[in-house]
Amino acid sequence: MARKFSSIRENTGQILAKSAACLSASALVLFGGVHGAVAQDENESALVEEIIVTATKRQTAIQDVPISMAAFTAEDIIEMGAVEFADYATAVPNLSFGFSGEGRQTSRQFQVRGIFGASTSALYINDTPVPITMDPRVLDVERIEVLRGPQGSLFGSRSMGGLVRLVTRKPDPEQADGSLHTRVGTVKGGGEDYLVDGSFNIPLGDGKAALRGSAYYVADAGFIDRLVDPDNSIVGGGDSSGDEYTSKEINEDETTGFQLSLGMQAADNIYINPGIIYQKFKSDGPAFVDNEIDNFVKVRQHNLDEEGEDEYYLLSLDLEIGLDSGSILSSTTFFNRETEDLEDGTQAIAFLGLSTVPVRTIEAGDEDRITQELRFVSDFSGPFQLVAGAFYQNVDREGGFPPESFVEPGTAMDLFFGFGGRSFFSLEFLSESEEIGVFGEASYDISDQLRFIAGGRWFDIDIESSRRDGGALFDLYGTGEIAGAELSLSENGFNPRVGLQWYPNEDLNFYANAAKGYRPGGINSAATACEILGVTNVPSSYKSDDLWSFELGAKTNLADNRVVLNVAAFYMDWNDFRSPTINCGLGFGASENTGEAESKGFELDLVLMPADGLSISAGIGYTDAEITDAGAATSIAKGDPLPNVPEWTGVVAINHDFELTNGLDLFWRADFRFIDSSISRSGLHRPSYELLNLRGGVRLNRLEAAVYLDNVTNEHANLADPNELSDGLDLLAVNRPFTAGVDLRYRF
Repeated sequence: MARKFSSIRENTGQILAKSAACLSASALVLFGGVHGAVAQDENESALVEEIIVTATKRQTAIQDVPISMAAFTAEDIIEMGAVEFADYATAVPNLSFGFSGEGRQTSRQFQVRGIFGASTSALYINDTPVPITMDPRVLDVERIEVLRGPQGSLFGSRSMGGLVRLVTRKPDPEQADGSLHTRVGTVKGGGEDYLVDGSFNIPLGDGKAALRGSAYYVADAGFIDRLVDPDNSIVGGGDSSGDEYTSKEINEDETTGFQLSLGMQAADNIYINPGIIYQKFKSDGPAFVDNEIDNFVKVRQHNLDEEGEDEYYLLSLDLEIGLDSGSILSSTTFFNRETEDLEDGTQAIAFLGLSTVPVRTIEAGDEDRITQELRFVSDFSGPFQLVAGAFYQNVDREGGFPPESFVEPGTAMDLFFGFGGRSFFSLEFLSESEEIGVFGEASYDISDQLRFIAGGRWFDIDIESSRRDGGALFDLYGTGEIAGAELSLSENGFNPRVGLQWYPNEDLNFYANAAKGYRPGGINSAATACEILGVTNVPSSYKSDDLWSFELGAKTNLADNRVVLNVAAFYMDWNDFRSPTINCGLGFGASENTGEAESKGFELDLVLMPADGLSISAGIGYTDAEITDAGAATSIAKGDPLPNVPEWTGVVAINHDFELTNGLDLFWRADFRFIDSSISRSGLHRPSYELLNLRGGVRLNRLEAAVYLDNVTNEHANLADPNELSDGLDLLAVNRPFTAGVDLRYRF
């Protein structure tokens, strides 16, 4: 029977009434689209359960969304044991990540479908874009959505390759509930992990309001040691002199956070939801090793902790007004983030000849964001539907290397070299950007089986930036402190999207999309420093770059909803991409729009439900992303692969949940993840790696107890070769070794 397009309210009602007869993003939990959740029909047979997502800014069943996407529900995240980004990112084919800047807190980036580089993909918390380098813990979220392909029409800039979106749980005025959860584990070659979290939902008044809250504490064990060599005998390439000692587990970290949300039905058609999200991360040192990925001992002359902090909070106010023709939704947020990285910088200035004095390098940052989105989501009775709205965001950023970086005033090095109370090097930058967007996406049902989709987004962006470089370094060039000029950039443009959906019957959904994505341009704030170093004609800015994406896909429910098969193929043509073209020396440089690149590939997701309580999932992604024209860039050539992009990624997962006796359930889970080799952002080879995770336990009424084994084969994966703050080391980012532990959860 042909599927008739109707309003989202009618569509959702049909889906729920059919006992979740279609695919669920839950049914591929480990390969980025479906997870093995089981639903029971009247005959107690297993079905693949469907979930509702908001990837199109309206509530839609995932099998009806005309793009390739993944979704993890709250139960999926619990079954995976996921806490941080890396725990679920490796479970999404064609989603890759690495460290592509200095330090740890603000350098991790991810890319979707091979579109590499800063701001090419986006990270959202609900309706708010936040810095992609953040790692929000996922201990109380409703779901995680991963949208592949450019989302420039509905989600705007910085989503050229796609985006990751965390959707938090909303207060429920109908039922009180909560949970307590703890986990204890031990890491091979390291210490113990600890985790405690809890959540509650309390209905208020007469069922028209509710308060939801959660809090967590996570302590991750260290597994890297520091061999301290005071007389520099080993650091200098010699033999041990006997004065060495070891500082153990130098990369321990801890994270604390909470969420609080109040939901109020102020009137029959008005819903108000204020909330706050807070998280603070503190680390004794990053999980970076020296030179070789299996080398878990760092040799340093001084016992300097390389500490880091990342603290943020997000204040939000959501408002929804129901109308006969649809709804109006407003999202207002204020976001603040402060970061700091400290690194042992002794080796960076060893050329000065006084390495016996400990030297530290500090990078700090502070960012404020004000975001407002207002949109209308239709619920018309006819074949025409519409999402339309406006977006505003203001971002203020400041940071750099404060004056105490490298050498503190008054230290022996300061007095010996006569720095005059100034540090060896300092940097302060300020930037402000303002973005306005007007967007819309409309659909029209040409027939009961065919839908046409068209949309777009007009944007206007203004950026202002200033920079001040200083310190004794510039005395070598006779300039002392230098102040960069105040630079600005203004851009506007339009990004369209068109698509077709064809439903030959209720179990088949075919779609085709053509969409444009973009990221804003930026400012070469180091231009003045480059001129001091003798490099002239450095461009002050670079403009936005964009790409066109073409996608064909199919979403299918087979064998009475016991088999789900989804497939999508894509081609992306990237023009005038941003690339470093000028190296001024001493770490200064500039970028320009130059050259072209392309990315092509596919995703395939499969889930089987052969029996009650048993699901077998498999997923695979292929990406071929390369430079097709290097332009003026000197560090790349035609045919080079784009960095941090594995060609093949794949996941296989088995979930089995069965009743042993009345009220006592047993469950076990195994998942295997494969990430192909790739080239790092500096051109080094990153070998492929595999991850095997096992989990099993019992459920008795509201209590769940499990044993978990993560990274069973103790794989040491090369996640990136991050830039060091002080340019004195060759670092590699490594994953966590084999970890075993127990997990307890009580729901009330």
